[in-house]
Amino acid sequence: MRSLFQDLRYAYRQLRGTPVFALTTIFTLALGIGANAAMFSVIDQVLLRAMPFPRANEVVQMATRNESGGFYPTSLPDIRDWRARSHSFSEIAYFTVQVPALGGTDDPKLVPQVVSSANLFKLLEARPLLGRTFVTTDGSAGHTDVVVLSEGIWRQLYHADRGIVGRAVPVNGIPHTVIGVMPKGFAFPVNTGDNAIWTPLASDEKTMQDRGSAMLNVIGRLRPGVTLDDARREMNSIHEQLRHEYPKDESANPVEVERYAEVVTGSARPAVLALEGAVFAVWLIACANVAGLLLARGNNRRREVAVRVALGAWRARLVRQFLTESLLLALAGGALGLELAVLSLHLLKQYLANAILFGDQIHIDLKVCLFLFLASCVSAVAFGLLPALHASKVSPQDGLRDGAVATGTSRRQTRWRDGLVVGEIALTLTLLLAASLMVRTLISLRHTRTGFVAGEVTTGEIYLPSHTSILMMATPAGDKQASVIDTFYRPLLERVKALPGVQTAGLTTVRPLQGAWDFNMTVELNHHPKFERSAHADAQARATTAEYFTTMGIRLLQGRLFADTDSADTQPVAIVNRTFVRRFLPNENPIGQQVRFNDKGDRQWSTIVGVVDDSPQKTLGQAPLPEIHYNLAQLLPQDDLYPILGNLYMNIALRSPLPSDAIRRELERTVHQLRADAVTQNVKSMQQVVDDSLGNQVLAMRLLGLFALAGLVIAVAGIYGLLAYSVSQRTRELGVRLAVGAQRENILWMVLRHALVLLTIGVGCGALLMAISGKFLTVWLGYRFSGYDVVAMLAVTLLLVVCGMVASYLPARSASRIEPVVALRTE
Repeated sequence: MRSLFQDLRYAYRQLRGTPVFALTTIFTLALGIGANAAMFSVIDQVLLRAMPFPRANEVVQMATRNESGGFYPTSLPDIRDWRARSHSFSEIAYFTVQVPALGGTDDPKLVPQVVSSANLFKLLEARPLLGRTFVTTDGSAGHTDVVVLSEGIWRQLYHADRGIVGRAVPVNGIPHTVIGVMPKGFAFPVNTGDNAIWTPLASDEKTMQDRGSAMLNVIGRLRPGVTLDDARREMNSIHEQLRHEYPKDESANPVEVERYAEVVTGSARPAVLALEGAVFAVWLIACANVAGLLLARGNNRRREVAVRVALGAWRARLVRQFLTESLLLALAGGALGLELAVLSLHLLKQYLANAILFGDQIHIDLKVCLFLFLASCVSAVAFGLLPALHASKVSPQDGLRDGAVATGTSRRQTRWRDGLVVGEIALTLTLLLAASLMVRTLISLRHTRTGFVAGEVTTGEIYLPSHTSILMMATPAGDKQASVIDTFYRPLLERVKALPGVQTAGLTTVRPLQGAWDFNMTVELNHHPKFERSAHADAQARATTAEYFTTMGIRLLQGRLFADTDSADTQPVAIVNRTFVRRFLPNENPIGQQVRFNDKGDRQWSTIVGVVDDSPQKTLGQAPLPEIHYNLAQLLPQDDLYPILGNLYMNIALRSPLPSDAIRRELERTVHQLRADAVTQNVKSMQQVVDDSLGNQVLAMRLLGLFALAGLVIAVAGIYGLLAYSVSQRTRELGVRLAVGAQRENILWMVLRHALVLLTIGVGCGALLMAISGKFLTVWLGYRFSGYDVVAMLAVTLLLVVCGMVASYLPARSASRIEPVVALRTE
């Protein structure tokens, strides 16, 4: 222990005596270690995040995938069959999420409502903070008016009143008895955060008994000893049985069984891991740079090492001393890197919150600090071991010989330093090319044809608390119900059109680029063979008013738009998009064809009267999906599609030259005048919607750009340091060359040629590395990299070469200005 303290004191004195070297090394390491610490905090709190319930690795989600990559919901009859026939699960529960209003009509609060089976909390093994959770009788007839609150809702809306249990609170205007409060930190589904309520699903609800009415998400807990593969085999065997028993209703897609934690984080995993690969490259560049500096520093300390060896120092003792210095540098770099990580997460907090689930909760904690300490120690070995071994190999005879420092270094050390610089250049080129391809991809996405005209269009979402139940549990059923279309939406549209500055306005169920909403249903065409239920036979359902397409600037390609003469008393009509025609009617005239969704019983046929251009449903650049737009004016309460397309909620679109903030105020005032309990939210311009849809790409571009810039700075500094040191070591040689007649231009070119050779080899290695990693980036990030983008490759190569040659020019100019007399006199 005493010798260790001696090593630390000696290392500190050595580094204090060379402040420029120490500060340069510490800052270089801070960039590499700090970037990795920041990304580790993202990985830890997004991908490695502990689920808020016990033994989360046993909880799985079961569903079939749809064409857009999401999961099909499941019908209640199917779930009952899964429960009865499966043996892999100790519990199977189901749920769906809707957005009702909690509170009175004067100040309603939209909160996520999880409507679930009574055994949900039992499956999750979750215990309440107050009261109880659901029991078996909850959800049966007459026992659905109970609610469990999250700790966040309990604290925010009810001021943490411990007497809340047993009291009635209005949910969609209907009193529900609070039976329990969940503890802080519990969330299910986890993307609702600590801000949800739970109510039991009425298992005898009429709309739930149809096997084609798929509305529920399913989770299960694996029995001890059952693997995922076991559960998958059993579930698909059951699925095949049901397909034979109910061929009309069952999907052809297999049932997927995935761990719930992986389903939650799956969308963020590829991008986060790809960015971690980028910061790992920055760390490697930093370590290579510092290793080169230490190799040069070790050569300058040959005489010191030779003296210590002559006095009896063992080689292991010398290696330990050099590694101690490396550890001090790494810990100092890690401390500065911690500050850089905190600063970078603070600056990127808003972007992370919008782009990544749990992004708003990412912070530096004790686990990140421990990782940073371990990363610093690993860095010390990574960049310090090779220079320590080289420096400790000096023999007393060579080290004490006159001119040992100034006459040059071994070819092996020179090759090592050159190799490290080549590695830095190769990794930097890869980062630069990845960043440039991200920029080109983003530019390409911004110029993607959207199918609508975003300029001067403002959109917003409108919720009616007493009508936001997808299961129709909070409203009277059937023809006893007054149509909300007649009582609210039609008067609203007339008032909005009368607002100053509003040119046109329209309503639709789901606007373009609204990725959260997905209404997939299986298409059926009259006088055509029935499609087998699968992703390829699905279309997106919409309910739309006559002027919506005009307001959005969506082009009519064939036929006509909805007209005022289309009413509830006339033949139902529909408008489809271009992709619908290409998929279902590729060689036929779509106008006059009759269509319906066979998921919804025997609803009447709708006649196709028009074809409109495609618009992106979820993200820019994604292949459009088939769409059917029903006429909102023709939807009646008794229609099977009414609860989903006309009763749930609506998007309004307005075309006006006024700013979206001014329109938002007028829209909120108009909505409130019609219905005091109505809620308007997410009012923004369509241009803002387009920009928001690129949030993930913008975040990735900025991060890759920062990492590439850090790599470029470190690599250029490495080139400069290598050549400057090489010139200082070859001072006598260069003096001799000049003395015997060499031209100063030749000396200048000799140094620059060395740099050019390193840059050429590094660029070649970097191009090869990018050819390999480009495929992984395409898969991981999901972006449309064009493989070997020649323009981007030439641009980043030129940038790297120019920066490298500029950095090389300074030591080359110093070499060409050496005075032979002075150079030889120093010896």
